[in-house]
Formats: sequence, C-alpha cells, structure tokens
Amino acid sequence: MTMTALTVGAGLLAWVATNAKPPDARLPAGSHAGAEVLVSVTVVDHSLAATEAIADFGIAKGIRLVRVRIADVMRLRLRIESSETLKLAEPPRLCLFWEFAAPDDAGLENRCWGQPDLRDVVAAQLERNAAGQLELVAGHPLEIAAELQRGDVRCDYPPGVWDLETTLVPLVESKQQEPIDLPPVTFEVPAGGDGPLPFLQFNTRFCGLATTVYIHQGEPQVAVP
Repeated sequence: MTMTALTVGAGLLAWVATNAKPPDARLPAGSHAGAEVLVSVTVVDHSLAATEAIADFGIAKGIRLVRVRIADVMRLRLRIESSETLKLAEPPRLCLFWEFAAPDDAGLENRCWGQPDLRDVVAAQLERNAAGQLELVAGHPLEIAAELQRGDVRCDYPPGVWDLETTLVPLVESKQQEPIDLPPVTFEVPAGGDGPLPFLQFNTRFCGLATTVYIHQGEPQVAVP
C-alpha cells in the first residue's frame, strides 16, 4: 500500500509528502497548520489482456508492432482520510495512469485509465453536511472498494509502476479555493504469470511507445480464439 499526505490551511496552498516536507512548502505567517489529508491505494486483484502496440528498436531493428500486456480489470481499495473536517467545493478529482503515460501517442488528451471514472465512485460515497456541502469528516476515513475496467474510450497501459493523482478543491467560508494537487501516490500493477491472455487486436489505445515494456516484460502468450 502506498500513501501520500497534504496539509491544507484556511486559504493557503501547501503540501507535504508522508515522510518529508519539500523546501518550498511553507505556511504563511499567522496561519494554522490545517488538515492533513492522507490518500492510499491498494491493488486487491487485477486481470490483464494483450494487444499490439508500436515499438521503436532504433535504426538496426526499426519500428514495428509488438504484442504487450495491458491492464483489463482492476479491483482497488482506496482510502482518503483528513485529520480535520474539510469542506470541498466539488468531489476530488482522481486519475490513474502508467508512469510513462503518453496519451498523444493514441490520439487522446486525457491520460487517465479506467471506467467508471474513479472520481464518480468517490463522489457517490462522500458525506454532506446540513448545508449540503461535501465533506471529508475527521475521524471518518473514506474507504472505497472500486472495480474499474479498461473500457473503450480511455488509455490502455501495461502493468508496472502506476500513479494515482488526487486534486482537491477546498471550500473555506463558503468560498471556493484554488485546486490543490496532492503528490502522486505510486503503486505497482503486477505483470502476472505466464498464462495465455485474451488478445485484443482492435479498439485498444496504448498510450506510449511499447519498446521498454516489450524488452522488460517479453511477449505475452495469447489465448487461441
């Protein structure tokens, strides 16, 4: 399980990693430390498929299509916890992506993976106060079990090192503040065993060059139709 932390004070933007505070993260004079928001993600289970993607092996071997593994379904356990009750102007924005994400390579703009959108999953379980405002309530961590699929419109990525990015938009004295990006949470999507995988030849969108993936993970076995 991996975790990141953010310090939010009234009307200020400052964040810290779980184990270290960056040199430029400082609080304005006279401000309070505010709420520490912790985010963690765990891959509970997952399945893979195989597809074809472009790999560039240089002048000697050229550019060609290769078969690579891609994430098909992931079951995640997500936890969001605030040390103080924190009002939000909107649900947290959450984005899962591979560390070498390049959506332009697939003709896309959004680098996020998975359907349904993880933000919608979280939004459905957020609490609201008597005024109808969204809240992360102190002492009541938001614990979510989510099952996401690759879908048919977003990026496809291989197993390996992934990140979860979280953006919060605090509400302070009924005023919407500027969005705050937490440091990304890094986690591992295992490559799995050597068994044959479903081969998805069409309607996939591998977002990035597959050269390094192919070299390090090898060519996957595919199931015979």
